[in-house]
Amino acid sequence: MSLALRLGRTLAELRQSMTASELMMWIEYDRHSPVGDVRGDIQAAQITSAVYGAQGAKVALNDVLLQWSGDENAEAEDPFASLEAALDAATQ
Repeated sequence: MSLALRLGRTLAELRQSMTASELMMWIEYDRHSPVGDVRGDIQAAQITSAVYGAQGAKVALNDVLLQWSGDENAEAEDPFASLEAALDAATQ
């Protein structure tokens, strides 16, 4: 999804135009240089940590890094479960 957003394409367009080997290259590239918004979050955390450091406080990067996943202890709920059920009911 991140790659589709960055390239300004839909997933269907990527499936039609991208080969498996090209996708594998994108996956490897993402490991070295993240394609998604994670990179911006890390940069913002570095700046925040530097500002705190300039004021004499030591703040670890992980302490100021945005956490988008929510509560780690909460059970994972499928956000698309009701959508899938509605689509199944509509097609029958």
